Amino acid sequence: MTDESKREAPISYRPPAHLRAQFRARVEKSGLSVNAYITKAIFDAVPPRQSRRPALAQQDLARLLAETAALRARLDALAPAGGPEAALYEEAVRSLHDIRLLLMQAMGRAP
Repeated sequence: MTDESKREAPISYRPPAHLRAQFRARVEKSGLSVNAYITKAIFDAVPPRQSRRPALAQQDLARLLAETAALRARLDALAPAGGPEAALYEEAVRSLHDIRLLLMQAMGRAP
């Protein structure tokens, strides 16, 4: 290899032992690669592209949103024709709607 075609040596970061778990947790929570996380932390730069994987919190919110849809489908299958059960059904549907709205807001989405 010639000097012109040699790759530049990578810059590495090894956090102190007592900070490694915290560092890994922060990177995981951010949803960014380690390189993108360090670049953002040092230079406050916007990552060059969207993260490869959503942050864990976003994944959890998406899962909960899907669960509310499944619960609503089950409720609709059990919908009573009338009586006191109908009022309970309507209350459950309203509660699920409120939960869905809060989940959408937490995900930064419009309902």
